[in-house]
Amino acid sequence: REKMKQEMILVGLAESTQGIYLKAVIQLYEYYQGKPLQTLSAQQVKDYLLYLKQERKLASNTYNTQIYALRFFYCTTLRQPLFKLNLPATKVTYKLPDILSPTEVERIIKAVGNLKHRTLLMLIYSAGLRVSEAVNLRITDIDSQRMTLHIRNAKGGKDRYVLLSPIMHQALRDYWQISRFKDYLFPSKKDSNQPLSAGRVSQRFKTAKVHAGVTKPGGIHSLRHAFATHLLESGADIFAIKSLLGHASIQSTVRYLDFVPNRHQNLVSPLDHLKL
Repeated sequence: REKMKQEMILVGLAESTQGIYLKAVIQLYEYYQGKPLQTLSAQQVKDYLLYLKQERKLASNTYNTQIYALRFFYCTTLRQPLFKLNLPATKVTYKLPDILSPTEVERIIKAVGNLKHRTLLMLIYSAGLRVSEAVNLRITDIDSQRMTLHIRNAKGGKDRYVLLSPIMHQALRDYWQISRFKDYLFPSKKDSNQPLSAGRVSQRFKTAKVHAGVTKPGGIHSLRHAFATHLLESGADIFAIKSLLGHASIQSTVRYLDFVPNRHQNLVSPLDHLKL
């Protein structure tokens, strides 16, 4: 286990990914009741994968995460590269999420009475942030001159700059007048030297949805989906949106086009240009 931790640190995996990978390997260990994992046969590992698919019925993305974790353990930690051939990933099918309308976003934000949490939800929507990115923002990440926010060490260990709208800038100033935060914009209530937990924010979002009467499914990440979709609907360039979201591949951004069914409404058939 310690060797795997060291290997994950050396290749630069995020702490959250390290935890997920380690948990996946521990679950395999527990499934075989403590049998040394290096002694398992390829068939035994396949039997475990069938258990994940058929009995636990893991979603494709979750199942593939288990595969990546076991590949790392066997191929990198145990130096058994051929084991990769026996750990097949599965095809991922993406379901279109239900996109919040601007009115629904407004109702959700207004349903939050706590100033800190309301400002945080506004910030996530205004810049299309992941919740982990928002809670880890510090006062030094605000550039009032350039009207940008510096997102540091985001997914994949990448930095980027995002929009700081004038309304959001004023909201942060109003929030600072009350809270007087010194480091993290949204510090934990128990320890001001630590950021607010992402789980806490997610729960607040769910509560706000109930109070706002919004019944569409989806967690706090739906604010990020709404940001991208609403920008597309307003005519924003998809490559600009890719940069703002911090996507590594344009393919991750292109799928937002499917969330805008009316994007073809102004197109004209080439037939209409013929003089028939």
